[in-house]
Amino acid sequence: MRRFAVAVLVAAPALAWATFKPVRILAPTLNGVTCVARVCVEDPSRLDSARRLQLQAMAAVGRKLGALRQAPLTVFCSTRRCYRSFGGGKERGATLFDWGVILPPESWVAHIVEHEYIHMLQAQHLGLHARERSPAWFKEGMPFFISDPPAHDVPGYARPYVARYRAWERRVGRENVWRASGEL
Repeated sequence: MRRFAVAVLVAAPALAWATFKPVRILAPTLNGVTCVARVCVEDPSRLDSARRLQLQAMAAVGRKLGALRQAPLTVFCSTRRCYRSFGGGKERGATLFDWGVILPPESWVAHIVEHEYIHMLQAQHLGLHARERSPAWFKEGMPFFISDPPAHDVPGYARPYVARYRAWERRVGRENVWRASGEL
């Protein structure tokens, strides 16, 4: 029995790595990206651009909604293959729990990075469980509204979420969104 327990303990990380791709953000360099500080890139020649996007998004989210405790670990992929290797799908970006953010090549855009960082801020203020249990209009409406994407870049499914979030924020005031979110 003891040998079995040791074998499971030894095999668990490799099994998680192989079957649950989002866990790869915990050790992104093992997945083939180059990291400096909390910015990782598939193509090292694009590191400066990725770092600028992260700094701009951090500053914008801080101004608009509140500061993050630290810069999210962010993987800026230059190919969809890289994005999929971290568990990404067809979406424009993904926040992986409170571990970090992954972005596909077409999403190296300020409002998309801000959108994902707002999800990280939600996890920071609400906790992961409460963020996941929050209504879709809050969970998605807040980042779509506050990141202020161009109208053509707001998907149809998100428009009602944005409208509902906007009305709610207008009622409670932006300065009170975190306190009021506990009543959702």
